[in-house]
Amino acid sequence: MNSYLIRSAKIRVTVYTTTALVLLMGLTPPGQAFKFPGQKTSVPTSESPNMIDAVEKPASEKHRVQSKILIKAPLDVVWYSVHEERKHDPDIAYSKIIEQGVNEQKLEQKFCLLPVIGSAICLMHHTEVPNQRIDYKLLKSDHFKAMEGSWIFTPAENGKATVLELSTHLDMGVPVPKMIFNNLTQKKLDKRLAHIKEMAESMHSKVAASGSKTE
Repeated sequence: MNSYLIRSAKIRVTVYTTTALVLLMGLTPPGQAFKFPGQKTSVPTSESPNMIDAVEKPASEKHRVQSKILIKAPLDVVWYSVHEERKHDPDIAYSKIIEQGVNEQKLEQKFCLLPVIGSAICLMHHTEVPNQRIDYKLLKSDHFKAMEGSWIFTPAENGKATVLELSTHLDMGVPVPKMIFNNLTQKKLDKRLAHIKEMAESMHSKVAASGSKTE
């Protein structure tokens, strides 16, 4: 009987804690970090970033959230749109190239509209196989502990369409319930792929109508 009461009490505490966190996240204005008691909310600038190295976890612990979409445009148009979308994504305050190599680059990006922490500055490493995949990995950040993932491009419908898949593993370094965090991440990925689909299909329609090719 006592063990049953203890388990019931623990369940109630967990539910109340999770519910309170969701409500607090919902009441936090967009782009502004929710502040835990005693937590500093200042975000360093790119000129003097207080960034730390990303934490490398074993592959078995790197659970990735994934999203996939069919885009009615060929590979080259979708590839171009993914790179262009980076400049217009409302969740990215800025994205600038720090180092450029052959099919690889280092980027400094500031992500905004994030749950709980508000925004984060990240130094990312991207490697590319043109028209096939883009792999990204966090090197340093002022908030995130880990972030990595892939963009996968697969031709469909005899080359007239493209299946675009985006996956990510992310550790923000704050105690957010896994189910809530994964749901929020899934919505972010779905929204971003939908935006790219709109861009690529619109661009493809214009190119087809003019009879020109995307450079």
